[in-house]
Amino acid sequence: MPKVSICVAYYNRSEFVAMCIGSLLNQDYDDFEVIVVNDGSTDKQTQIELEKFDDPRLIVIHQGNTGFVGAMRKAIDLATGDYIAIQGAGDVSLPRRVALQAQFLDRNPEVGIVSCRYQNTVVGGEYDGQKKVSSYHRTEITIDDMLTGSNPFGHGEVMYRKSLYYKVGGYREFFRFAQDRDLWLRMLPLCKGKIIDEILYERFLFTSDGIATNIEKLVLQRLLSVFARQCYFDKLNYGFDYVEKYGAQAGLYRDKSKIIRDFCSKKSLHSFYQGKEKQSSRLISMSLSHGKTPSNLLICMSIKMAKNAVFKKVLLNLISLHPSSKNWYQS
Repeated sequence: MPKVSICVAYYNRSEFVAMCIGSLLNQDYDDFEVIVVNDGSTDKQTQIELEKFDDPRLIVIHQGNTGFVGAMRKAIDLATGDYIAIQGAGDVSLPRRVALQAQFLDRNPEVGIVSCRYQNTVVGGEYDGQKKVSSYHRTEITIDDMLTGSNPFGHGEVMYRKSLYYKVGGYREFFRFAQDRDLWLRMLPLCKGKIIDEILYERFLFTSDGIATNIEKLVLQRLLSVFARQCYFDKLNYGFDYVEKYGAQAGLYRDKSKIIRDFCSKKSLHSFYQGKEKQSSRLISMSLSHGKTPSNLLICMSIKMAKNAVFKKVLLNLISLHPSSKNWYQS
């Protein structure tokens, strides 16, 4: 049996199949298998491209669409390796990625999750080709890093121990778009995390269907990420979390959050700047539902006043002066 099982949940993006899967089969490492679950791709070319490979290390499963979590759970259930390496659909693993991560887990039994530096590259849209390297300030990752600030891991570049994955219950369907944060919050109390300080992965941000460039998906991801943190503390305080106890109804127990309040407030301005005024109104309403501040009240009033053409022009000019208006997908 191989040491590493590389698991890929694939949906469309057929034009990137050869590059993505090819980067895995061309690793500077021999002891691995690649399991690809084609999760009901609507682009028939995706299946055609996947079936072009003739490599005994590659297993391809075609199934009806279940979503990312369902497809990833399927791939991991089929995995025979001790280590699970995740690969994002359409992304690229540099040749030394799997070897360095597997060797690190071999040598450091206290580490359960190992990541690396990665480069984000925008595909499509106004910012096509724009690049940014991940730069989380620490390389030794603990539960405290996951409870505060941004996620230290990008997910697609991560490798972890399969035994640890099953011990904590694996990915949970409830946390769609934030299934990784929820998993790390249950893993890290039991192990250490590590970021290898070398760029070993290129992550593509697809403007057509990706989370990182879709404001509504980003907001949902942030909502679920904050709730995953709440579940961590609920488990400590009560011995259970609400997802364990109530499943799909767990969100009814979601606490108000300053993080969500401020995030939705900022994204409402981004939506307004893009001309998505109804979306902007929804987001500022969500911000206000998590607490009223002078800032979000002012934004709410400004959006309403923007029905006046002159005031709208002034507001758009003010938003355009803010640096984040040019990189809204990364802010």
